[in-house]
Amino acid sequence: MAVEGGALSFSVASVVEDVLQQHGNRLRDLDLDSRKAEEAASRRYEAAGWLRKIVGVVAAKDLPAEPSEEEFRLGLRSGIILCNVLNKVQPGAVPKVVESPCDAALIPDGAALSAFQYFENVRNFLVAVQEMGIPNFEASDLEQENLQGL
Repeated sequence: MAVEGGALSFSVASVVEDVLQQHGNRLRDLDLDSRKAEEAASRRYEAAGWLRKIVGVVAAKDLPAEPSEEEFRLGLRSGIILCNVLNKVQPGAVPKVVESPCDAALIPDGAALSAFQYFENVRNFLVAVQEMGIPNFEASDLEQENLQGL
């Protein structure tokens, strides 16, 4: 900006350029967020498809083919699917899997298992995974809606 006769002069073009740049950055950020969400959903759908193929219906529950983040988390948090898939990949890797009662299909989220039973399954899974040298996650990630760590 230049000072002409005590008044500030400015270039309209530079102001417009600054505004467009600011909005452009926001649009790029929105586009990036959208792409990240799409990529996360794609990975989740791929993982759900693989789990469905390997273990099928477990504990009277089946993961949806295209689960939401919440459905995916709830499907895994009891540890039953995790333990069963690991036992399919390496038989006997998780020697004890606490299964839910037969009527758990009537209870949403398989709530028939206690928090301790959930924890026991997930802990058994994590111990087996660690012994196999596979990267693991925190058990609390399944409760705290933090699927980024999985």
